[in-house]
Amino acid sequence: MLKQIKSDIYHLLHPKMAFFLTSVSKNDKPNVMTCAWATPVSEEPPVVIVCVSKESYTAELIKQTKEFVINIPTKKLLGALWICGKISGRDTDKFKRAGLKIIKAKKVKSPVIDGCVGHIECKVWKTVDAGECYAFFGNVISAYADEKYMRNGLWTKEAEIPLHLGGARIVYFR
Repeated sequence: MLKQIKSDIYHLLHPKMAFFLTSVSKNDKPNVMTCAWATPVSEEPPVVIVCVSKESYTAELIKQTKEFVINIPTKKLLGALWICGKISGRDTDKFKRAGLKIIKAKKVKSPVIDGCVGHIECKVWKTVDAGECYAFFGNVISAYADEKYMRNGLWTKEAEIPLHLGGARIVYFR
């Protein structure tokens, strides 16, 4: 028997990859948040979309600077994922709090997170008002992955990519 879903409809589309979304302020102050709402929307040209709460500091920064980076972690960074998903970067240095090290990105000012196995650097092409979120369409400027964990365009089982099930539940891609 099928049950009517009235709230949390997005759970029907989970699991989703959990990742770090990095951004930067106009005066080059880096920021990071945990996110799971992203998807590719075009292969040619390569475009991804991330959806971020309008109330978040991250949304404010992305609207200002028109760029972001998707950083794909392994389960080794699970503790940092939880920290970066529970506090705001407005008044807290989440990188320091979560023990994350910043690396300079290849093509954008938003930082890359050391220890992640993949990175997608984006420039915002379009922003759409999407309910309580902004949907940021990002032109992919640069994308790269650790060849130890990605072969022939696919993640290996050793990558153990965290997948968000909804709420406080995470499983690992194997």
